[in-house]
Amino acid sequence: MPGEQLEVIVVDDHLAMRRGIELLLREAGFRIAGVASTLDEARSVLSRRRFDVALLDVQLGEQSAVGLVDELLREDPTAPIVLYTGYTGSDSALHEAVRAGARGFVLKSSPAERLTGALRAVAAGGTYVDPELAGQLAEGGELRRLDSLSARELEVLELLADGLNGQKIAERLFLSPETVRTHVRNATSKLGAHTRVQAVAIVVRGRGTS
Repeated sequence: MPGEQLEVIVVDDHLAMRRGIELLLREAGFRIAGVASTLDEARSVLSRRRFDVALLDVQLGEQSAVGLVDELLREDPTAPIVLYTGYTGSDSALHEAVRAGARGFVLKSSPAERLTGALRAVAAGGTYVDPELAGQLAEGGELRRLDSLSARELEVLELLADGLNGQKIAERLFLSPETVRTHVRNATSKLGAHTRVQAVAIVVRGRGTS
């Protein structure tokens, strides 16, 4: 959404981290539509405020935000949510979020450009997988199966990995949106992935090993 000031809701239980994120996002041209530090506050803010994208810390104190993500995505499968995590090890919460349908995943230690890029991509209807999390989120899929994709299927997944949404991919490749969706479904199946995000993670992981 070039030229637009995207409205972001930030959910993080650490005050210093939250303030730092707010400052970073404002300097990058975003508008902070609301903040929250607990699940209850997050539910309230997300239900009352208009926003283009929500940035949620995966872990809020002793509580996981994944249940909230699941609630939001059951109400609206296209809800623009980016998960923020400081953990790179095996984390069942991230896999649950992928299965729930979250489309954005960023590591807290990654450069600011990845965070802002993820927010913009997901706000526009796209997908974003941090390269540092790709190996974890690709778990269960097989890199060797990338060779089974047709050139067009791989091209579509590569564009998804670049943050483009289905409409933009259709315009870029002179295809219909339905043809793009078909390529994504077929590629996801061939890779043994359970979701579009997992398929994208496999492609991002493949980039790191090529």
